[in-house]
Amino acid sequence: MKKETKRKINNQTGAAMLTSIVFFLFISLAIIFGLVTPSVRGFKISNDGIRSKQSLILSESGIEDAYFRLKNVKPIGSSTSLTLNGNTVTSTITDSGYNEKTISSLGDVNSRQRTNELVLNAGDGVSFNYGIQAGVGGFSIGNAIVNGNVFSNGTIIGANGATVTGSAVSVEASGLIDNVDVGQGGVGDAISHTVNNSVVSGNLYCQTGSDNNKACDTSQADPASIPMPITQAMMDDWKSDAELGGTTIGDVTISSSTALGPRKITGDLAINGDITITGTIYVVGNITTNNGAHVTLDGSYGPTGGIIITDGRVTLNNLVEFFGSGSSGSYVLLVTTSACPTGCSGLNALEILNNVGAILVSAQNGTVHLNNNVELNEVVGNRIIIDNSAEVNYTSGLASTSFTSGPSGGWNIKSWKEVK
Repeated sequence: MKKETKRKINNQTGAAMLTSIVFFLFISLAIIFGLVTPSVRGFKISNDGIRSKQSLILSESGIEDAYFRLKNVKPIGSSTSLTLNGNTVTSTITDSGYNEKTISSLGDVNSRQRTNELVLNAGDGVSFNYGIQAGVGGFSIGNAIVNGNVFSNGTIIGANGATVTGSAVSVEASGLIDNVDVGQGGVGDAISHTVNNSVVSGNLYCQTGSDNNKACDTSQADPASIPMPITQAMMDDWKSDAELGGTTIGDVTISSSTALGPRKITGDLAINGDITITGTIYVVGNITTNNGAHVTLDGSYGPTGGIIITDGRVTLNNLVEFFGSGSSGSYVLLVTTSACPTGCSGLNALEILNNVGAILVSAQNGTVHLNNNVELNEVVGNRIIIDNSAEVNYTSGLASTSFTSGPSGGWNIKSWKEVK
């Protein structure tokens, strides 16, 4: 009988194997974790970057939308919202200074926030420092009144009852003020080389004079001439702005309530009904008004003025009235580049009868003639003639008046940057 051989079983072998497997597993997990963690971190960073860029784009889109609405005279309140790809941005519009607006837009995509800020200022600024500013053609006034100052690069000639409540200035050695009551209550100077037949409430600065209420004070030199307030570059820009709104070939007649602008008209413009100006209007031909028409700036102009410019003659009659936007400091500026009466059979560049309202008129190359019962805020012309009963009421704010040139030039970008 054979003797049985006993096999010794090593129970530790399985434990060692298990230990090796666990150790290998932990090493593998560590390696995998070490490889995955940077990838996850990179993915998160990449995702944050995408969300941040989306937020920036959202913020800029809000800015652009608000700017488009302002520039194109679209309805807009103190804030406006825009939704892109399920995310909404709200832009806030505030008046941050004189003729200045700030648009602030916060983009927020999954709590990733970016903020842009756009600062706009109003269009062209024009300084009107005098109720009347005449060129070398001079200024003639009948039994009428100018509530403000008069400056003339030519002479200033009045008739009985001619009154300037502020100061009157006629320049250089050829300067002459004759038969004008100047100033009120001890305020208002007459300044010219020669002053005759005048009653001056303030100082009388002249080198020679006769039949005045006081003797000449010769201590001041003759005043120098000054340029007209509107430059050729401004007028060229206004015309270009109007053209961007389209061109109408031929004549245009407004017979009923109409909104117009920006627009270039190659013919004449006849305003026989009410018109609301929504942008700069450029007329190549003549402008006439009739039938008690109302010319009003759209409310979107705010505290700025609007522009009508023409290369032809202007005749305003039959009780036409001009109105600003409804905000203080808003006026219609009516400009003609016409040189009439030169080559115009004696017709004037700007003829105004029975006109009342918030209007400033300029004919720097030609003659402005104001007839009976005319009331204006500002008159500029190479030559200015005011008949009896006309009145010019200068407003001090006109010294720093801004004019919105319409959708293409109404608001200029002052700065555009990310602030947060």
